[in-house]
Amino acid sequence: AMDFRSHAHDFHKIILCLDGSVSYNIEGRTYELRPWDILLVPRNKIHHSKTDAVYAYERVVWFISSEFLDRCDGGDGTLSKCFARAEMTGSCLLHASGEARHELTAALNEWEKEADSEEYASELLRQYSFLRFMILINRLFLREKGETGEIADEKIDAVIEYIHKHYAEPLTAESIAKEFYISKSYLMHRFKIVTGGSLHGYVTQKRLSAALSLLRDGIPATVAARECGFSDYTVFYRSFRKQYGFSPVRARTMG
Repeated sequence: AMDFRSHAHDFHKIILCLDGSVSYNIEGRTYELRPWDILLVPRNKIHHSKTDAVYAYERVVWFISSEFLDRCDGGDGTLSKCFARAEMTGSCLLHASGEARHELTAALNEWEKEADSEEYASELLRQYSFLRFMILINRLFLREKGETGEIADEKIDAVIEYIHKHYAEPLTAESIAKEFYISKSYLMHRFKIVTGGSLHGYVTQKRLSAALSLLRDGIPATVAARECGFSDYTVFYRSFRKQYGFSPVRARTMG
């Protein structure tokens, strides 16, 4: 059994569950996965997973650069369209049916076959097989109605929405609790249970992901820190390096 720490990534993630029992919490919504379920985790979405000790959890995970997908035009938009839809609607989970499962298996087999190949143009075929897989994922999620996940607590769901709108402002557990007419201790305790992470950690991660987007748009680090709710640049700098493994200045040059 494993209960992973709540975290976020600067890239998209796809989880294909092959076997076992696992639940994912994305921004306060819980998704229970079963074999051949596909879960999309859009970039910068705070999430954590919990597995059951009784069953072995087997899955395939892809970490995908949004910049790479944005360069791949599918004719009517980029291949990140499925993630944009998941972020907008909360429909992150899809139960693959018989036909979809067959298509996924074929795409996976093709990708796996080329993964370790050293034959002529193997790198090109690897890219082709991955793009074919992403086209299939987009078709499935755009064609089917994915599940939005179970809201564990409507009050915490409202708190999360409030943080999304006000993370650039001074936010404390006290001010948020006052806004929702609940006690600070209840808010912090319930938030931890529902999301898998602390309230302070959630606010910090939201601010950092927003700051990273600004930095990649060329905004100076001090300005990005201030506009995302950090009153102390030193605190911002340390938190940023801990979260991403590189400095805010470096992030600006990577944009």
